Amino acid sequence: AEQAGLMPAIGDWVLNEALKTLSFWQQDEATRHLRLAVNVSADQFMKVDFADTVLARIRAQDIEPARLKLELTESMMANDVDAIAEKMGVLRAAGLTLSLDDFGTGYSSLSHLRRLPIQEIKIARSFVKDAPESKRNRLLLKSIFDIARTLDLSVVAEGIETKEQFLLLQSFGGMAFQGFYFGRPVPLADFQKQWTAETPPPLAETA
Repeated sequence: AEQAGLMPAIGDWVLNEALKTLSFWQQDEATRHLRLAVNVSADQFMKVDFADTVLARIRAQDIEPARLKLELTESMMANDVDAIAEKMGVLRAAGLTLSLDDFGTGYSSLSHLRRLPIQEIKIARSFVKDAPESKRNRLLLKSIFDIARTLDLSVVAEGIETKEQFLLLQSFGGMAFQGFYFGRPVPLADFQKQWTAETPPPLAETA
């Protein structure tokens, strides 16, 4: 889809569906506090009217902006970082949460933490996978958490598949986690039914 230039159209559809879901969730006391994370491709984000379009749709659906999180893929950093930072500033000022996905891989780097108005970083699963057995990975993970705390950034550890990984990330100060250890992807209807039927895990991250 990316090679065919279809990502802006697909991303636009996903964003619309996400906003419809958030609007529906706001009507139910059991789900109105949930946030929804949406991945945004470089091609979609770099559209001239991207920020204006997102904010207009949020207003049209009467959604609390903080309930929508935009996860920016690392490939975006190959573009004009100053232009990206300016657009992100507009979205953050409106109340949206901005997350840098797959931190530590590809184009993402420490310099982006300094230049971009993000509130959150997501640690790539490649760091998490072998952390319990790899001293080097453990040291890298701890350093990332230390840097995030210094910069007042939230951290999400993704790719959690075992209890050992979960406990290790917790020991570094992790508060938000994502992975098969907590649950596997399910259809929206099943998720909503399960969420409203029983008390959800407090550390769940919906994406």
